[in-house]
Amino acid sequence: MLHFKSLISRVIPLFALFAFSLVAEARAEIIIKHYQHQDRYKYGLKVLDLALSKLNVPYKIQFPEFLDVSINEARGELMVTKGVLNLEFMSTNPEREEKMIPIRIPIYRGILGLRLLLVTQEKSEIFSKIDDIEDLRQFVGGHGVHWGDLPVYSANGLKVVTSSQYETLFTLLRNNRFDYFHRGFLEVWDELDRNEDRLVVADNIMLFYPHPVYFFISRNEPELARKLEEGLNIAIADGSFKKLFTEEMKGYLAKGNLSSRKLIILKNPVVPENSPAIDASWWLPEKFQKQLAASQ
Repeated sequence: MLHFKSLISRVIPLFALFAFSLVAEARAEIIIKHYQHQDRYKYGLKVLDLALSKLNVPYKIQFPEFLDVSINEARGELMVTKGVLNLEFMSTNPEREEKMIPIRIPIYRGILGLRLLLVTQEKSEIFSKIDDIEDLRQFVGGHGVHWGDLPVYSANGLKVVTSSQYETLFTLLRNNRFDYFHRGFLEVWDELDRNEDRLVVADNIMLFYPHPVYFFISRNEPELARKLEEGLNIAIADGSFKKLFTEEMKGYLAKGNLSSRKLIILKNPVVPENSPAIDASWWLPEKFQKQLAASQ
C-alpha cells in the first residue's frame, strides 16, 4: 500500500507537469515575422490580424528591425523559404507551394483576378460592342514583360504588346500601339485618376481568371500554418472575415458597377491543378455565379 501511494505521489506531478506543458504550448505567443509593410499590403495584414485574433492566444505581427524597408518581394520570399521570416501572402503557383506551406483560403476571395480594360476615349464605343473572348481576340492588349500573369493571355489566345516599363504602357496605349490595357480591379481607379488624358475604363466588359492569393508559411513552422488556417476558418464561420472584406471592397464595387458588364472568363495555366475552386459569392453578382462555376 505504501509502495502504491509512493508511486501515485510521483505520477501525479508528472501528469500535472504534462498538462501544464500542453496548456503552455497552446497559449504560447505567436510571432509573425514578415516583410510586406507597404500600403498595398494593408488589407492582407488586416486579414492576418483578424485570423490571429480568433485563436485566443497572444500574438505579434512584426516587420523585423534587421530588414531594409526597401526589401523587394523576391528577397522577402527567399527569406521565408529559408526560415528567416515565417510568412508572406502572394498569388499561388506550383513553385511557391513546393517551397512553402500554402494555406489554401484565398484572402482576397478571388477579386484580384478581376480585370477591367483601360482604353482611349476614341475606342470606347468599339469596345462597348465586345460580347465574348472571340471579339476580344481581334484586339491587342498591353502587358508588362515580367508580370506573372503574362501566360494567362497567351494561353487564351489573346495578343499582347509588352514593355519593361510600367509608365510606358500608358503612353503606348495613348499612342495606339495597342488597343487596351487590362488592369486589376483594385488598382485601375487610381491609375485612371493619374492618366485621365484620353483614357477611360471600358464600361461593357470585365475579364476574370483564377488568381488566388494565399498566406504562405515557412516549412519550418507547420504548427503556425495549422493555427492560422484555424483562425481563418473561425473568421469565415462567424462572419467577421466577410464583414472585413465587404467593408474594404465596397467603394471599389460601387465604382465598378459589375452587374452592367459582360463577364469573360479566362483560363489560368499558372494556378496548380489541385487548387480549390474560387468562391466569389462575396463580391460577384449572382447573375454570373453559374458561368463562373461552369468554368472551374
